Amino acid sequence: MRLVISSLLTLATAALAAADGPFFNPPPSAITSGSNPSPASSRAQLVGRMTNAKRLSMGLPPLKPKSLHRGTRVGSAPRGGPSMTPPVPRKCNIHVQGTDGTDYGFISPVWNGFGEYGQVQSSQDSALVVTFNVSPDASSTSQLDFTADNSPSATYPFFGAIDGFASTSDNLGPGSYNYAYIGGTTQTPAGSPPNSGGDNSFTAATGIPEDIESAVWTYDASTNAITAQWINTDGSSPATHIVYANDANQAFALTGDVGSFQSTFGVPYPEITFTCVAPLPVQPTKK
Repeated sequence: MRLVISSLLTLATAALAAADGPFFNPPPSAITSGSNPSPASSRAQLVGRMTNAKRLSMGLPPLKPKSLHRGTRVGSAPRGGPSMTPPVPRKCNIHVQGTDGTDYGFISPVWNGFGEYGQVQSSQDSALVVTFNVSPDASSTSQLDFTADNSPSATYPFFGAIDGFASTSDNLGPGSYNYAYIGGTTQTPAGSPPNSGGDNSFTAATGIPEDIESAVWTYDASTNAITAQWINTDGSSPATHIVYANDANQAFALTGDVGSFQSTFGVPYPEITFTCVAPLPVQPTKK
């Protein structure tokens, strides 16, 4: 599969876009891997975080406390009620629209230079395809894993959430600009807090470890709406919004407070919605 690589100039431009405050993406001086996401180099490039002194010198908040959660699934007692039809695979291209009605098109199957999804295309043809399992009887299904069928790398097959570089903790909520990128991840248990040490495309691209969650998606069968739900370290479920860093960063992110997120980074990044659109039929090959 094709891996789209952004130039070093793009990385520098995206990082410097917030030079007067926290960086949405790490500045070039913080990137330790020196390369873009690739299956061959991901594990070898995992390194320790920067010291607090280095972070403070770049205008970043102190190091986030290490998560004590490893993403253990919590069992629950069986509930009564009518049985549902077993889940079946559902495939989607994801259409992106601003809450103000702006049509951004479809998510492309590529990452930016930081290993994040955020590039869009007007044509549905060859757009990103995600697959998830839902029961035909369910009106809404949450805590879904989305597998990216045409992901840039099979090493990180899930369309998941990766804790943001400048976040002060793994927690989202009102009054906090904390955020999570959307990128390629490995799988984490549904309903679990952020998973420490999970492999992901951002870490492979930058050498900066970040916690991840994969099962963050909810699908509404009546509207085809796709929404997100991040789980905080205490197990709580904050209101979760999807925003689009549609400047040089070209990245989607989750946050608990859109206004705080926008004011912190000094850019009116729009809040957006995702909608599941059935992929176009595969045209038969002409002989």
